[in-house]
Amino acid sequence: MEFAGAVLFGSTVTKTISSGVVAVGAAALTAPLSYMLGMLAVLVGCTAWMVIATNFGLPVSSTHSVVGALIGLAIVSGWGINDAAVQRIVASWFLSPLIGAVVATSLYKLISITIINAKRPAAATRKFLPILAGAASFILTLFVLGKGARFAALTPDHVLYIALALSLACAGISGALATAVHSKQYIPNKFGVNTDGTLAPQSPSSGSGAGAGGGGSGGPGAGMVGGQLSVVEQQEDVERIFKVLQVVTACLLSFSHGSNDVSNAIGPFAAMYSMWVNNGRIGSMVSIPMWVLVLGGLGISTGLALFGRPVMETVGTKITKLRPTMGFSVELSTAMTVLIASELGLPVSTTHTLIGCIVAIGISNGDRKAINNKVLMSIAASWGITLPVSALVTIVFYLLLRPFLPVVPALL
Repeated sequence: MEFAGAVLFGSTVTKTISSGVVAVGAAALTAPLSYMLGMLAVLVGCTAWMVIATNFGLPVSSTHSVVGALIGLAIVSGWGINDAAVQRIVASWFLSPLIGAVVATSLYKLISITIINAKRPAAATRKFLPILAGAASFILTLFVLGKGARFAALTPDHVLYIALALSLACAGISGALATAVHSKQYIPNKFGVNTDGTLAPQSPSSGSGAGAGGGGSGGPGAGMVGGQLSVVEQQEDVERIFKVLQVVTACLLSFSHGSNDVSNAIGPFAAMYSMWVNNGRIGSMVSIPMWVLVLGGLGISTGLALFGRPVMETVGTKITKLRPTMGFSVELSTAMTVLIASELGLPVSTTHTLIGCIVAIGISNGDRKAINNKVLMSIAASWGITLPVSALVTIVFYLLLRPFLPVVPALL
């Protein structure tokens, strides 16, 4: 999903990163080697800080890092800084976690009211889960088909019809899932039937109280109240269903992450490549070949597989304790926020959005002690130094190699 998001959904933000943060002057365009060295320095500055932060399990923003590196390059090379573009990007860093937090909290409160805290959570799940799954799939399908490069030939009507069909399919699948769990959990308890269809042996204490919640342990009616499982047990079943749904939302979040964050690497690279193939000329818009998107998708997927575990542990377990319903709300809200940002061409930080959603969900029950403030402060500190560290490494690398530029043509 990271790879698919990078290839199908990454081009718009790539143009913003590669040509919108710094204002390349005429002097730079007449010195293509200097320009390409600058873009290489940006990649080195980002990579150095990301490797350090990842090693310590800190979920820093690669978007922060690349923008800081570009600003550092602009300072040392004499290029101008596009203040409007930078301000727009910086504003998105603060807005994205706030918007994500509002969406995540609202979604979790909706799930809590309609399903978790209902009088009969199991019945509420069968009723509301298809609606929730269908609406989410409809919205996200519209984003994917409306923006994906390979779906440009589809008309708006076709996109709408496909989104409706997929949302109905997802609603049906989620309804069947809820019904299956209900049947597996409730019918054996209520009627004393084993999963293989045979009658379960009743304990002497169960007697005729099976249907009224008076059953003994092991017999029909065990753990039941008025012929139904207790609310706590029903809530556990709800969480079990949302575990499966989290697989879907995790895929959607990976897709949105790949679509947005791939620009952090291939944006500067695409600018270098464009100047190379155009004999030292580059315009305000950088054309992104498909093979560059594929290269970026492979890189982000490989990095995730080889080095992602420390950051996963920090985000998933060390900030707050997440139940499946909470994780579902966090992942879906983050994915939707980042996909909207990609549609608008804003290189928002998926990391910031995700952390904002997690913190908001963690305190949504009114317990601020649920948040690990020590871990949160460490994350905030790492965010604060991301820009200056990336800028500093970029500046040092650029200044060290710039004196060698005149001899590069002779070496080639």
